[in-house]
Amino acid sequence: MAPPKFQRASDFFRQGKGGKQRLEQDGSGSRSPTHTSDAGSDTDMRQATADDLSVSEKRLAAMLQDLRTSMKTDFQAAVSDMRKDIHEVGTRVNALEEKTDELCHMNDTIVEKIQRMDADNKRLMEKLADLEDRSRRNNIRVCGVPETVTQEELPAYLLRLFQAIQPNLEVADLRLDRAHRVPKPQNLAQEVPRDIVTRLHYYSAKEAILTAQRKASAMPPTHENISLFADLSPTTMARRREFINITKCLRNNKIGWGFPTKLLIWRNGSLIKIEDPALGMDKLKTWGLFPDGKAPHTQTSLKKVTADWSKA
Repeated sequence: MAPPKFQRASDFFRQGKGGKQRLEQDGSGSRSPTHTSDAGSDTDMRQATADDLSVSEKRLAAMLQDLRTSMKTDFQAAVSDMRKDIHEVGTRVNALEEKTDELCHMNDTIVEKIQRMDADNKRLMEKLADLEDRSRRNNIRVCGVPETVTQEELPAYLLRLFQAIQPNLEVADLRLDRAHRVPKPQNLAQEVPRDIVTRLHYYSAKEAILTAQRKASAMPPTHENISLFADLSPTTMARRREFINITKCLRNNKIGWGFPTKLLIWRNGSLIKIEDPALGMDKLKTWGLFPDGKAPHTQTSLKKVTADWSKA
């Protein structure tokens, strides 16, 4: 829709132009039929019409000039508002970028501190687990002993068991400091007997019994359902479960390894120490021991954040 000033100017111009055309067509304009023969009046009328057209053109030019001035003022005001808005948006964006840079820096600092704390916590947990394992180093965990064997009968029963596994040990070497059953985990069936933890007075006797049991092809017939294990701390057992995929692969490829808090792998006459399961997965992948060439998924650690922009 045209502005009011421009609309009036257009209407006036159309009216003036139409009047001029009518004058040219009939050659008389608004002469009365009673004065058609009067040449002087005709000339005066034409002069008056020309003067009216000249005045109309001046008025139209003035209105167009007013329209241009008004439009220019409106455009300048609109552009000024847009510049103001753009400046405000730029200022806010710049402030947000600076704040985001600060947050990125703070995030990187926090990530570094968390990584250091995780490493320190891991070392502390391993140290505590090592201390606990050392306090259990003379213990043997016996699994599969029927519940019919009472607490009073346990020492004599365990002595007979150990002598059956390692006959070379003297009775004096098989001195038991204590023996007792431990609570059963909730995930075990009701009919499964509770484990027994016993402490031998001599560490050498404990090692001899476990070594003989590992080398034996089978347990003696009278104790075929019984298994012996080293008594380790819960932290060490949890660490062993983290390495279960690696040890399973090593077992399938007939590669020896050792524990407890780190994985010691013997391969081609070399001893390789692995303390992180992710590094162990990478090592096995390098050796090509996974058939599909893909290592199991491992949990990703925290990462630092970098800004995706640069200041102008």
